[in-house]
Amino acid sequence: MNALARVALAESAFTKGVTFSFSFSELKILLLVGISLLSALGIIYVNDCNRRLLITHDKIHLEIEELQIEKNKLLLERSSWGAQARVQLVAKNSLQMQIPQSSDIIMIKM
Repeated sequence: MNALARVALAESAFTKGVTFSFSFSELKILLLVGISLLSALGIIYVNDCNRRLLITHDKIHLEIEELQIEKNKLLLERSSWGAQARVQLVAKNSLQMQIPQSSDIIMIKM
């Protein structure tokens, strides 16, 4: 054969595609490697999701603590607003109210 025929024959063999032939044991090994890679990627994904959820949990827990502190402050403020001395002070200063004299108090018996 001349060189041109050899090149044409080589190109036609190349364009037909390369075929792979594996034995059954090689296929099992390739399958196990593929499954191992998928398993490793799954573990990485689950660990990443777990880390993100833990970060979110911590943020929510801090927010809950801040809201509890604010609630306690508001309860303390509400109790101070309702204190008897404060009510009397506001009634006396703002509304010009005064405590009645004992002679002005009338007791009614039923």
